[in-house]
Amino acid sequence: MSPSIMSSSSISSSSSDLIMTEPTPPKQQQQQRNHDELIAIGPETGGCVSFDSAHETIVQVGSDIRAELSKALINNILLAMGITSVIVAWIFPEFGAVYVRPGISASWIAVIIIFFISGLSMDTATIVHAGRKIKFNTFIQLFNFVFVSAICYLFSLLMVQYEVIPNSLAKGLVICSCLPQSICSAIVLTKAAGGDPATAMINAVFSNVAGIIISPLLIFCYLGVNSHVDKSTVIPMLLLKVALPLVAGQVVHYFVTREIISAYDHPLKVIQECAMVFIIFAQFSQLFLKGTGTTLLDVAIMIAFQLVIMITSMLWVWMLLRMFFPLPKSQPKFHATGLFLSVSKTMPMGIPLINALYKGHPNLALFTLPLLVWYPLTIVMGILIAPKVSEYVQHKESALRKWQAENQQAQMMDYHQIL
Repeated sequence: MSPSIMSSSSISSSSSDLIMTEPTPPKQQQQQRNHDELIAIGPETGGCVSFDSAHETIVQVGSDIRAELSKALINNILLAMGITSVIVAWIFPEFGAVYVRPGISASWIAVIIIFFISGLSMDTATIVHAGRKIKFNTFIQLFNFVFVSAICYLFSLLMVQYEVIPNSLAKGLVICSCLPQSICSAIVLTKAAGGDPATAMINAVFSNVAGIIISPLLIFCYLGVNSHVDKSTVIPMLLLKVALPLVAGQVVHYFVTREIISAYDHPLKVIQECAMVFIIFAQFSQLFLKGTGTTLLDVAIMIAFQLVIMITSMLWVWMLLRMFFPLPKSQPKFHATGLFLSVSKTMPMGIPLINALYKGHPNLALFTLPLLVWYPLTIVMGILIAPKVSEYVQHKESALRKWQAENQQAQMMDYHQIL
């Protein structure tokens, strides 16, 4: 081979080697290193995450978030249904105020369903035992009738003095505070919060019966109105809506085994809650359809004051319940029961009572408006705090059972030492 050919071949080979070994640009080197770090898995890399592992992690995090949201929705399903019912009532007020016939479906059918299920779910002995709690029942009645009405009266004086809302709305707030407890919402919310539905029912029914006399007397003391309530209308209404369904539920409970009732306890609770939500929907639909008869600003201010009164009353009753009925002498479920009974006011009986007291009065609609707001507002407040109260009841009952077990064990040890 000639030297020229060899030299050209060598030059060609050297050029090829130079081309093959040409260094990679710094930007490409960094991208390559990043890629290698992502796909390399080993002890020397410290356990770097691959693309597949990162995708699986993201999917798992998304699944955990959906699970937490689902759990939160399930725990607050009553609140979600209540808010939804108010929104639907605002969008389609005619449906809940006219088409579903609320005078029959909400005022009668839904109420009867709630009390029939209450009678079906509770033992007769439990109801009798609840009626014997004289101290607790007396405290709840005094707080609901006297304490709440006194706070509302003081607030109304301040609002009228500083001309915050019209005098008619302030009087309506006082009238609302003098009314008895709501039976339906008291039972449903107490049950949802882990309280004692039997005690709630006893107190609410007694409050409605006693309210025939007590409510007009309180209104007369605060506002100077002297009138009477037609007992021939109110008492039959209570018998048909409350007593008859309750007794019918107790009769069915007597013939059905405890195992069957326990198996259907959750579906029955859901039916009760749906009936309560339907009542909220019907009441708000009528309110949105008929209007308030005053300015939106006055209504907003009144709602704000009602919220302040409710929160203040609930804080006071919670403190007093824990003071006068402390653990372990009392049970935590009675704290939950008293909390919801303290500010509850009845609409099914309140509306006829106000109509009887102020029949033909030109401001009758404004006297009724605070109750139309108070009643669903207390339900929404109750739905909002029921899960937290239920957690409190479960935690305290667990601690109470542990304390009782330890106390019993200590007593047994002392007994053996004496022997």
